[in-house]
Amino acid sequence: MQQAYHYTSCGLRNIWLRNGYELRETAYGESVAIKNIEGLHRAIGLYLVHNKPSLSGAEVRFLRKELDLSQTDFAVCMGVSEPTVRGWENNRTKITRPAESLLRVIYEEFARGGTAVRALIEHIGRLGQDSPAKAIEFEETEAGWRAEAA
Repeated sequence: MQQAYHYTSCGLRNIWLRNGYELRETAYGESVAIKNIEGLHRAIGLYLVHNKPSLSGAEVRFLRKELDLSQTDFAVCMGVSEPTVRGWENNRTKITRPAESLLRVIYEEFARGGTAVRALIEHIGRLGQDSPAKAIEFEETEAGWRAEAA
């Protein structure tokens, strides 16, 4: 049985692999080949979402990167500023419980192959907050009530 490998390339310091990797000698020194790295990262993400009572900054960063979101886009999804996201990821400030819960929901859906929650949250984040209030008209159709396009 091979020795557990300390996997730090994902940005987390507490990940050890029992198997699923191969050490190789190259002309430049020892290298590591990890089998199914996407599956490994999904397993790490789901573990964090389901088992950690609170997420560290490195864990927030890991999940954000797995979602393939920039800090700017992640900030829009969370309804916060980019400096706030940087503060969470650098452990200067603690991620709020509602934001952490939302991150867990988004990641869970992403890991299971869904995109509806993320798409809705991104849409909400892009809605103009400075637009003036306007009347919203509804009409009844054969398919039910719907908002009339302005």
